[in-house]
Amino acid sequence: MGPIVNQSNTPDDSLFGPGNCGTAAAGTFQGRCGFGPRQPFLLISPWARQNYVDHGLTDQSSTLRFIEDNWELGRLGGQSTDAGAGSVLRLFDFDERHHRAPRLVLNPLTGTP
Repeated sequence: MGPIVNQSNTPDDSLFGPGNCGTAAAGTFQGRCGFGPRQPFLLISPWARQNYVDHGLTDQSSTLRFIEDNWELGRLGGQSTDAGAGSVLRLFDFDERHHRAPRLVLNPLTGTP
């Protein structure tokens, strides 16, 4: 199980069960107890680090956080989870001195290069 990231006490906390996520402060959104089930985070980009596996904590809002940070857009606000999301910047290599991976095209029928 992932950590409890937001205190919440509502029947919507179905992952941990009602009453198992602490007590939320007044005015906070309910039903955001934890990260939910684990999912792989796969980055496909010409600037992705080659043969790199990162063990940092990310979630679905980490992509939104990258967009906000990269283009200096600021956070959404309204208790959006992007403010606490893990960064994906360590997955990239923007150093122009490093060679990017060659383009890889897969056969749509077989999946082979």
